[in-house]
Amino acid sequence: MLELRQTFTADHTIDLADAHDVSILATVFPLTEAAPVQPETVDLELPGWIWGSMAACYGLFFGGLFAASGHDGEAIFAIVISLGYAAMYFGTASILFGMNPPRQPSAFVRRLAPLQTWTGPMDTVAVAAQVLTVPACLAFFGLAAAIIRAAVMG
Repeated sequence: MLELRQTFTADHTIDLADAHDVSILATVFPLTEAAPVQPETVDLELPGWIWGSMAACYGLFFGGLFAASGHDGEAIFAIVISLGYAAMYFGTASILFGMNPPRQPSAFVRRLAPLQTWTGPMDTVAVAAQVLTVPACLAFFGLAAAIIRAAVMG
C-alpha cells in the first residue's frame, strides 16, 4: 500500500496577515509604549461670515420656494418640514458646538495661516468657494423658481 504523507512546517510569518486572533497578534507584535494622544480640536475653523453667508443662502432658497410654490397646503407643508429639518441640522450642531466652545479662534479664522486640510493648505477664497458652492446654487434655484412663478403668473 502506498502511503501519502504531507509534511507541515509551522511558519508563522507566512500566514500572519490571515491571523485574526488578537492574542496571537499581541504576542507577535507587542506594544512598547502608546503614543501620546493629542486633544481633538473644538474649533470649526470657519469664519463667521462664511456661516452667515450660508444661512443667507438657505434663507433665499426657502424664501424663493415659498414665493414660488407656497400657495397651497401641500407645498407649505413640505416647505415647513424642510425648514424644520434644516433648523434641526444646524441647530443641533450649534448647540453641541456651544457646549465646548474654543478657547481661542483658529489661526485660519484670525487670518494668520491657511486652513490645513488632508490635501494641503487652502486660502480663504478657496475655502469659501468650496463651502458656499452648494448653498449658493440652492439660493439661485430658489430665486429662479420665484422669478419664473412671477413671470408666468404675473
